[in-house]
Amino acid sequence: MWIVIIALMPVMMGVFTGCALVDAFAELFNYRNIELFLLWEIAYLVGGLLTYRKLQSLKWLKCALLCWGIVCPLLLCSSFIWAGIRIHDGFSGLAYFMISGISLGFSIIPLMAGTWLFKNKFVKI
Repeated sequence: MWIVIIALMPVMMGVFTGCALVDAFAELFNYRNIELFLLWEIAYLVGGLLTYRKLQSLKWLKCALLCWGIVCPLLLCSSFIWAGIRIHDGFSGLAYFMISGISLGFSIIPLMAGTWLFKNKFVKI
């Protein structure tokens, strides 16, 4: 169940980004920009898998912050590399990098909710 919660985090990041950028919502989910979503997905799966063992011993808030702390450097570095390779216009590359960074910043809220749900409803200790 933990992996399902973690796998849904990029979807929640995409929904937040779509709500924040109403005009760019269709462009963000265009098939050409699927790499950005895949970067989000891979970063969250790696972070979720690395924190799964600690999930059993830590409180939900510490576990959420640990997962987010692992995902932050992965996602920021990979998004920066993706924006540099994929986007040839400097302003568009910066815009996509900022979209990824802002979405990452606000993803802590659903991550904390998902971690609390997992610790309190699904794990029977």
